[in-house]
Parts: sequence; structure tokens; C-alpha cells
Amino acid sequence: MNDQKSETTSPYRIRVEAPEVWQRIIKVEVSRAHFDQQYAKRLHHAAKAHVRPGFRKGKTPKKLVEKEIGDRLRAETLERIVPETFKAAIVEHELIPITDPQLENLVYEPEKPLAYDLVIEVRPKITAQDYNDLPLSQRKAEIKDSDVDDVLARLQESRAIHEKVERPAQDGDQIVADLVPLGVDGRPDPARAVPEQRMELGAETNFQAFNEAFSGVQAGEVKQVEITYPDDHYREELRGRSVAFQCTIKEVQEKRVPELDDSFASSLQEGQTLLELRQSIRKDLLLEEQKRVDRELEEQIVDALIERNDIAVPPSLVEQYLKSGLEELKGRNSQMGRPTSAEDEEQYRQVTRPVAERILKGMFIMESIRRQENIEVSEPEIEERIGEVAREHNLDEERYRQYAREGAERDRIMHALEERKTFDFLLSRANIQKAEAAAE
Repeated sequence: MNDQKSETTSPYRIRVEAPEVWQRIIKVEVSRAHFDQQYAKRLHHAAKAHVRPGFRKGKTPKKLVEKEIGDRLRAETLERIVPETFKAAIVEHELIPITDPQLENLVYEPEKPLAYDLVIEVRPKITAQDYNDLPLSQRKAEIKDSDVDDVLARLQESRAIHEKVERPAQDGDQIVADLVPLGVDGRPDPARAVPEQRMELGAETNFQAFNEAFSGVQAGEVKQVEITYPDDHYREELRGRSVAFQCTIKEVQEKRVPELDDSFASSLQEGQTLLELRQSIRKDLLLEEQKRVDRELEEQIVDALIERNDIAVPPSLVEQYLKSGLEELKGRNSQMGRPTSAEDEEQYRQVTRPVAERILKGMFIMESIRRQENIEVSEPEIEERIGEVAREHNLDEERYRQYAREGAERDRIMHALEERKTFDFLLSRANIQKAEAAAE
């Protein structure tokens, strides 16, 4: 695709090619007269400030000045002209670049126009096609009694207490022990001691050597345990190493889970019965399940739109997505004391790149549908949603409204509403088939 717009009175001849929907090649010709004029101005100013032995300041002949610094002045002239032509191209051809221009194919020959290409990426302008009658499968949001039971069991576990017992340790007990590593001479090293380490006997997260050694122990016993750290341990200095510990058992504690009755329910909310607690849990679970069902429909919509609209996305935006995700990955690894290797980064890029491309494709197609269907969000709708967010999160409404007006929060809310309206529009025109509830 070529755009042949040009301005006869301009010293520049500019045309734009679009080899990709996201790429523009700005082909520039600068008249020789204009380049020579700009170069002459720089040479004149440089000569006035030039200092050379045998000449007073500013009196060096221009030919000598040009011989000494002419190449640098030509480069500076080019550096001045390139941004001017780039700005002219943006205005003339209504471009919206998302990357800085890359200078390519520079041609600089005596007595000929200066020529070069400026390569940029732009937000692709697409026209979404075939977005009516999307085939969707919607399952019913259902909650089973066992789902409620699982939540109640977790609530019981979260309020379990550990009480000291005078008996041999059993699986499920909590062991409190002082762990002291042994040095190379086989003697305890108090400087590296780990006091009052707690672990649940039999837990899969323990080193198996601890589970075996602590089975049946009682307070006051001393055990020597040798463990071998895995080759992928987060602490590099321990990978593959075997370390022996002197373990002094301080306490054996039995875990006691509260009875599941009205008293337990009331401890969570005063006056609440167990039946009311179950009903409350079911209601919350159903709300979450309905949200999952809705998200599944949205994912189906995006997949169907991408299948029906084959578009390419700017590589720079994919790279920005990957870079942002990598920074988060490195931050998480750093908090756990685990370095992020080059192999980790490469694996992340390979796994995440298709995800990034899908997200960006969906975003561009949805934006196109909003534009084509004139889907907009009104000020009252934004203000109403701001109030809802404040109430949902128990925030002071006026203070939150002020915060939303001053920062990026309002734009985030507006974009979320636009997206919701677009999904609702597509759902209203979709071919939705009912499906069975999700299997376990």
C-alpha cells in the first residue's frame, strides 16, 4: 500500500508505504538545495567560533574549517533534518507511531537529493468483520454441597489451635525444634542455628528425613538428621548439598480443630447459625462461579473474533508485554531469594508470547467494534461505577471520587465499562448454546 501525498512547496518529498498493518516506511527525499543551505548555516556558525593556530578566533578560512570538521557538520545537519521530516510525515499522513523511527537506506551522493527511510510501528487500524452470531457455549453456574463443605473445612483449619501434649508425636502434630547445623568437624555450629523451627509432622512440604526422624519423638529428645537439598533449590549455595542437623525437640503440639456447629458459626459472625453460615458461603460461591462462567464466555468471544479476523500485532507491543511480565517474574523470584537465569527468561518468553499476541489481537478487535458500533460510556455511568467501586471495597466515597478524578483510576474505570458494554453487545448478537455444568 502506497500513500503518494506530497507538498510541492516543501523541500521534502515524502511518501509512506505500509508493508504490514502495524508498520510504516516513510520514504524521504530532501532537496539538495535545502540540505546545502542548512549545512552552509552550520558551517558559517562553526567558522565564527573556530580556533586554529596561526589564525585569530573566527578568522580561519572556511575551506580549512570544512576540511577539519565538515563530516561532523554534515552529520549534525542530517540529525536536524531527520526529525523535521518525521514530524512532517506524521502531520501530513496522520500517523500515530508507537516506536521511535529507525533510519535505514541512507543515500548521500554529491549533487543529488538526500534520501532515506524512516521505519516505525503504528497502532493498526482495522475494521472488524463477522462479529455477529458468534457460536458460544454457556454452562450453568452450580454449587454442590461438597463445595460448601470444602470451604467450611478450610475455615475450621484456619481456626485450629495447637496444644502442647506429653506423648509421642503422630502425623499431623506440630513439632517445635531447635535446628543446629553441624560443621565439617561434625560439631554443632550455634552461629547458624535455627531456633524453634515449626513443622507439621508428615507434611509433604517437609524433607522426608525430618518426617522419618521425628515420628514418635517426645519433648527433650535430640535427633541428628541429614538432609540433601535438591539440585533446583532456590538457594544456589545449597543445591545438591547434604547438611546434617542436631535437632532438639522442644514441644509436641496436637492440632485441635473446632467443632462445626452453631458456636463455630457465631465465632465468625456474632449470632450466626451454622445453617446461615452455609447459606452465606453458598451465595458467595455462586457469585464467584457466575463470574467464572461470564469470563469463559468472554474468552470464547475473543477466540471467535480472532479466528474470524486474522490480524498481526506490532512486535514492539508484544515485547513491552513480555518485558513487563519479566520484571514481575524477577521481582517474585528476588523476594524468594531465587535468581532469574537466562534460561528462565527464555522459557518465559516462549510460553508467554502466544498469550501476549492473543491479548493484543483481542484488544484491537474489540476497540474496532466499539468504534464501528459507536459504543460509548457516559459521564453519569462513570460516576455511578465510581460509587459502586467505593461501596464494594468499603472506601470513603467522596475521597475515592477525588482520587479517581485526579489520577488514572477514572480512565481505568471508563475502559472497563467500555469493555463490558462491548461484550454485552456481542453477547446480545451471539448464538449461545446451553451446556452442562462444569465437571470436577
